[in-house]
Amino acid sequence: MADGLPKISKYETTRGIPFKNYKGKSSLSASKKFLFLYLEEAKNFTKIYGLETKPTSAKIIGDPSAVIQTDYNVEKTLTLNFSNVKFDKDVTVAELTFDTPPVFLKNFKEEDHPLAEILDNKNTQEAVYTIANTLYNGSNLPTSSGLISDGLNMKIKKTPNTNQETLQWISKHAEALYETEKGLPDGHYSGMSALSKDKQTLYLFVEGTPTGPIALKGIKNGIARIRVAGEGTMLSHTIYNKLYWSDRPGIIYIDIPKEKLDKQMTVIAVLLNKPLELYRENVGAIENNL
Repeated sequence: MADGLPKISKYETTRGIPFKNYKGKSSLSASKKFLFLYLEEAKNFTKIYGLETKPTSAKIIGDPSAVIQTDYNVEKTLTLNFSNVKFDKDVTVAELTFDTPPVFLKNFKEEDHPLAEILDNKNTQEAVYTIANTLYNGSNLPTSSGLISDGLNMKIKKTPNTNQETLQWISKHAEALYETEKGLPDGHYSGMSALSKDKQTLYLFVEGTPTGPIALKGIKNGIARIRVAGEGTMLSHTIYNKLYWSDRPGIIYIDIPKEKLDKQMTVIAVLLNKPLELYRENVGAIENNL
C-alpha cells in the first residue's frame, strides 16, 4: 500500500457510477470491466442498485484472504457482504470484475418495501439502511406510517415479527425522520442524507465506523452547530480550502468520536444559519477517484 490507498495503478481509471446507483465513491477502469468502490468506513455491507449486469467476481485489492459474499436479486440490486473483510485504516478498495462493461440502469425501479416489511427484517443494519435509502429517494416511510416528532408514542403498526432494535433506532432518530425530505444531491456528501422541513438542518447518515472525518462540499451556509442526533454530543468541525477571494465554499470536515457511533447507523445533525444554499458550479463528483 502507498499513501494509505491500495495499488490500482495498473488500471487507468475514469469517472465512476452515478450516486443513484451507489451511495459512495467509485471509479471504472478504462476498459469499463472493472469497478472500484472506495470504502472510507468499516461496515458490514453495501448495495449497488439498478445493476443490469452481474459481476463475475468481487475482491478486496491488496488482501487476497478477504472474502466478499454477494447477493444479486430480481430487483437488480447487488449486495456486497464485508463480514469477512479486514478494513484498511484509511481506504479499503473493493474490485468488481465483469465479462463485459456493466450496464447501470438510469430509470430503474426503486426498491419498494412497506415499512411493516422492513421492520420484519431481522438484520437491523440492513433495515435501517433501507429506511435511510428510501428517505433519500424521496419516500418518508416512518412519517407516513405513524412516526411523531419526539419518537415516543409512535403509532407505527407492529407485528409479532417486528424487529424491536429497528423500532428503537427509529425512535432514537425521530428528528431525522419525521417530516424530513431528500437531502443533498450528488457531489456534496458521500453518503445518504435528509433535510428538515424548514431546510435549515441537514441530517447525515453515517454507515459503520469511518476511518477519518466525514466531509461536506459546496455548502454556502454558515454552520450554527453540529451534534450527534438522538444522543446530543456537540461536534467540532474544520473548514479547509476556503479562499478569501473566492465565493467557492471550503470543504467541511467533521470528526465523530468512535464511542459516539450508533451500531446500526449514526446520524449527524448539521444546523445551518439559514435555509440550505448550495454551490453547484463544478462541484467535484463524489463518484470520482478522489
